[in-house]
Amino acid sequence: MPIQNGHEIEQLSKVSYDLEEATRDARNSADIEVIKELQQQLREVQEQIQEARGKAINGSGTSTEPLFNAQLRVEECQHELKRVVTNLETFEDNVSP
Repeated sequence: MPIQNGHEIEQLSKVSYDLEEATRDARNSADIEVIKELQQQLREVQEQIQEARGKAINGSGTSTEPLFNAQLRVEECQHELKRVVTNLETFEDNVSP
């Protein structure tokens, strides 16, 4: 079923910006539990974006560029958080006796 209007695209784009901001906050907090929760949210939103892109590609006539940009933001956030988790785990390993 194609997207009937741009509302879903707008919402996903907004969510991707919100998650980008949350990623910065999580990185600064260095709280591994918060980061892991945010990683789960990012995975869920990425699935929604991919589904919406599939709908838009299948003939809604709606531009998929905002979805593409949202997906790039989400993927970059995922990579950034993965690096943070790796660094935190390495730090913990080096601090342990």
